[in-house]
Amino acid sequence: MKKFRLDPSGLLRLKIAQIENPNVEPEWVSSADHLDNLPTLSDISHLSIPLQGRILRLSSYLSAPRPGSGPWCARGIIAASSQGCTGLSLSLIDSWFSKHWSTVQEARARAVTRSYFQRLKSGVIQCREISPGILDCSDIPAPIIPSIIRHRNWLRKSKDWAVLSGGDHLSNGYWVWYFDEYGIGTILQKKVARNRLTELYDEIGIHLNHPRVERIDGHLRSAR
Repeated sequence: MKKFRLDPSGLLRLKIAQIENPNVEPEWVSSADHLDNLPTLSDISHLSIPLQGRILRLSSYLSAPRPGSGPWCARGIIAASSQGCTGLSLSLIDSWFSKHWSTVQEARARAVTRSYFQRLKSGVIQCREISPGILDCSDIPAPIIPSIIRHRNWLRKSKDWAVLSGGDHLSNGYWVWYFDEYGIGTILQKKVARNRLTELYDEIGIHLNHPRVERIDGHLRSAR
């Protein structure tokens, strides 16, 4: 067995490995930002020139500054893998390699892409920024977070972000990310689920200005 990340880069690398050895069995590991793991020309130099071109073109769509750009098949690959539809994403990569696909595949890809764009819209609403440069996406699974940050940077001025997200299928709980101004993400911590997010904020160093309410005696106290 060989380890592959459960994200677009890991799925693409699995399919490349299976070209040479169809019996390769994946040992899945948690997702991360796929931009730091996409195959390079040296990784695919043993393949035919036309296939190299298709893989590099797919990688360019997966790393585009605007998430979800490119042909429907490329959009479907990242949309499916970001939302846990691993089988669909793998089948679309096969179709991208072969340049053949069914109408059923296209319909499923377009459906999962619509859901993906809804997630992106949810991820960029203003109330997500709970403090300057800090986003609370704790209700959103980790695999789609890199797309949300790059979508936010595409819509607005690029900047550094600290992000609190949900986990993935292999690592539940909450993840803490750091994204640089270019939208490249690094996972800083993975935390077990908590009943109170405010406790997690304090634990990871996110200090909020909590609202204050007035007592009967006129003194103010924290609303926590």
